[in-house]
Amino acid sequence: MLLVDIGSHSAARAYSATQFQLRMSREDIGSDLGLTIESILPARLTKLGLITVDKRAGVLRDPARPAALANGAAPCSPLA
Repeated sequence: MLLVDIGSHSAARAYSATQFQLRMSREDIGSDLGLTIESILPARLTKLGLITVDKRAGVLRDPARPAALANGAAPCSPLA
């Protein structure tokens, strides 16, 4: 949901809602969200086909899917 929020804020400022720079480190994100660094690694989201990350450049592939996962409306399994 953090990535969806970042995309929403970017879109509100007339920037892309799906492509953005991650300005915070994983440690900072974990600290803000109250999570360990192991729980916020993008590997699972990348495997699900939801994001791609190259250094700090992020691309949100399907903004609706993370919201559905967070709300329990979609199964957390690889995309077909």
